[in-house]
Amino acid sequence: MVLSAALLFAASCHKNPEGPATPAMVGEWQLSSISVKSVGYADTTVDVYLSFAEDGSFELYQFIGQGRFYKYTGTWEFEGNILSGKYSSGKAWGSTYEAAVDGEKLTLVSVKSGETDVYMKASIPDGVKDQAYEK
Repeated sequence: MVLSAALLFAASCHKNPEGPATPAMVGEWQLSSISVKSVGYADTTVDVYLSFAEDGSFELYQFIGQGRFYKYTGTWEFEGNILSGKYSSGKAWGSTYEAAVDGEKLTLVSVKSGETDVYMKASIPDGVKDQAYEK
């Protein structure tokens, strides 16, 4: 499911003795591509924005099919190259992810399914934030 693809995230930043580290994925991202064969959304409109904050919180804006964006929040944790998280409800993401940042590109590979999602640095439009339905 794209939600698991997208969400992918939640908990707190990896810490070092001098304070919290700032992983390269901190910032705002937009889904660029998804391995549709693994999620079955080949003919469905999918648009996802992610925001990872330095304080370990995330916001996910997800549009699948028709209707409007849905907003999910929670916390994320990054340790080694593994990204994991929890939604604000306390439920863990559907998978952990191997995460890699290369300049303006964030690649997430689901440890559970192997699904690969590629995100590009992009600001989340105000219209998406203002009109999203909170889950």
